[in-house]
Amino acid sequence: MATIAQKGLFEWDEIEELGDLERLRWVLEHLPDEALMRRLERQRGRDDYSARAVWNSLLAGVVFEHGSFESLRRKLRRGAKPPQHA
Repeated sequence: MATIAQKGLFEWDEIEELGDLERLRWVLEHLPDEALMRRLERQRGRDDYSARAVWNSLLAGVVFEHGSFESLRRKLRRGAKPPQHA
């Protein structure tokens, strides 16, 4: 079996040491989603929520490890800070 050596994109330990908000900021800054956002914004037929705001909220739900969309929605409605993992 052949092994292909690859250079890592980042050290996972560095990401795990970040607080939740810093981790979300890192994801938002590094995820190559601009083409997706432009396409969604062009195709979106509704104006009540921007595609970018909904997308960023979904990413926050993943980063903050919400178990459901409803849990994320409750947190967003409260406007409370996400818990900081130790």
